[in-house]
Amino acid sequence: MKMRFNTEDAFEQRIERSIQENVSLASYNTFRFDYSAEYFAIAETLDALRELLVWAKQNQKMVTMIGGGSNLLISADVTGLVIINRLSGINARELPGNLISVTVAAGENWHQVVEYSVEQEWYGIENLALIPGTAGAAPVQNIGAYGVEIKDVLARVQVINRNTGDVYWVNGRDCGFTYRDSHFKGQWKDLLFITSVELSLKKQSELLLSYGGLSERIDGKPNLRSVFNTVCNVRNEKLPSPAVLANSGSFFKNPIVSQNQHTELKQHFPNLVSFPFNGGFKLAAGWLIDQAGWKGVHYQGVGVYEKQALVLVNYSETNAIALLDLEAQIKHSVFEKYGVLLEREPVQLPLASELVK
Repeated sequence: MKMRFNTEDAFEQRIERSIQENVSLASYNTFRFDYSAEYFAIAETLDALRELLVWAKQNQKMVTMIGGGSNLLISADVTGLVIINRLSGINARELPGNLISVTVAAGENWHQVVEYSVEQEWYGIENLALIPGTAGAAPVQNIGAYGVEIKDVLARVQVINRNTGDVYWVNGRDCGFTYRDSHFKGQWKDLLFITSVELSLKKQSELLLSYGGLSERIDGKPNLRSVFNTVCNVRNEKLPSPAVLANSGSFFKNPIVSQNQHTELKQHFPNLVSFPFNGGFKLAAGWLIDQAGWKGVHYQGVGVYEKQALVLVNYSETNAIALLDLEAQIKHSVFEKYGVLLEREPVQLPLASELVK
């Protein structure tokens, strides 16, 4: 006799086993702020992720996707369903000529992806070593360091539509990349979640050493491994590891000003640190904050990192109140001194999302 079962009941049972209620997010954000997710689940496969999105739609719950939690500022309990992206896998294929196509699942650790590419002697992302977070988060922020941004090597992004469950690829050139920004932080943030990225790396390439004094720090003839090691050393010297001291990396974007505003600033502040950028100038936010007197300052249980004023750190707080207050004071101080408004780099949660229709 054939057994019959209700597929809807089986689905509900799987979902009930995978979703938890009122789960602390302290270990899922590198500031370690202890706010809770109303509903919480970890997605290790694409099918599991799709089922979670179906559940959220059926129950009219907002969805928030978190990777490594290293570019987040959680400032309140998060309503709806929080999904931790743990999709894994790396695949590579040679293309004609000098190219290597590397497909990386969104839940893979970004630094480990960079290290793996260096071990394989693939060029293109060695300057992006030791940036915390996952591969899926890299396009959201358009991560960058030492003259390289992820958009420079990103061929395609695989996404899942949270409303329909459809999975498809989006060309990198269509993702709206600008400085530390993309459509994934803007018009797509509540609709498309990244499930995989396809990188276009090279078997041979020139090394980019013109930023951050990399060339001066490398002994002998530079190679792929020495550049990778140097970037890691520099970052370890300047930036605190989130595993040791709670932080989200660079907290403020480097502000961009017009040529006229830059000329005026240079007249008043001859030592201003700046770089030409898209017809204007990019200012070093860390220098502005340092010169405004904030470097190394402790405020309640948070502070400004003593070695890099661009980094805000959490020494002992379980909530974001003191950090938000410190952020406001720094922004006001810099604006009063330079007439420049600083913009936060980490994404703040909860987001202003609509219920799934």
